[in-house]
Amino acid sequence: MDIPKVSICIPAYNNAAEVKRLLESIRMQTFRDLEIILTDDSTNEEIAELVKSSGWEDIRYIHNEKPLGHIFNWNKSLSEAQGEYIKIMFSDDWFTAPDSLEKMVSLLDRAPEASLAFCGTMQVMLPEGGQAAKGEPEGGSGRPVKKAYARAAADWYTDRLAADYRNLFLGNEIGAPSATLYRACGAMFDEKSNWASDMFLYFEILSRNPRFVCTQEPLISIGIHEAQYTGMFEEKDLRKFNDTLYMYEKYQLRESQACREYMLRQILKFRQGWETAGRCGISRGEYLKQGISWFWENTVLGYWNGAMHKLGIRKIEG
Repeated sequence: MDIPKVSICIPAYNNAAEVKRLLESIRMQTFRDLEIILTDDSTNEEIAELVKSSGWEDIRYIHNEKPLGHIFNWNKSLSEAQGEYIKIMFSDDWFTAPDSLEKMVSLLDRAPEASLAFCGTMQVMLPEGGQAAKGEPEGGSGRPVKKAYARAAADWYTDRLAADYRNLFLGNEIGAPSATLYRACGAMFDEKSNWASDMFLYFEILSRNPRFVCTQEPLISIGIHEAQYTGMFEEKDLRKFNDTLYMYEKYQLRESQACREYMLRQILKFRQGWETAGRCGISRGEYLKQGISWFWENTVLGYWNGAMHKLGIRKIEG
């Protein structure tokens, strides 16, 4: 059997309407050397019926006997891929234009030294049911959307990432996994991760080969709604810190000064104390110096600016 150029891997869960929209966007693609793998964690047969009625006999459809859970189902889809390039597409996302996949493939084809390609995205805010208000735009398959805007990694970010792939630890501007295409290398999501699962995947790719290519063109549309996995985490959810610490240790990021300084800021933000800082290779002097600065900026100035705001006086900067 011929090896396809691209494996489109679609993990899904109880969202037949979104899967239909994605499949329709794939059907429109000008690039055709591909396979489609759909791993279904659903507790009903709606996606199975959709696949049967789609007329696409070449979709490799797998309905898990028991739901695997978010990250495990993502990896199930990746594990079935046979293509030269891997294109994961979360089922609430879709290709923005008919030539989106062709352009992403071209990025990697023109840069044989690169392991990863990523693009800009259209962030499409979707309502939870209901109808669009008059004048609102609609998403794929006629589903109403609240609003949409383009986002992409800025030049300063891609320059920083190109200088040292470990700078990914400082923040993810690559975007959602659907915005990526990468050469098959065995990279998977870390099943111990929570909030930062996408960053773990990118670390797995870039730690093997740190070269990448990108475009700011929004080739992928990301459907955003309240039920999304990463939306389950509050700003100071300790699971965020646990992922950060796990990533820091797994990829031995203490050797990077920028990563070490960022880790210290997270330790202070989540109030994890000196013991955790020492575990991360941070000196007591670094900890005390940054701790005083953090206390001033986030406590003293915070209370002061709050008081000034009540009095109608412009806040002061740290």
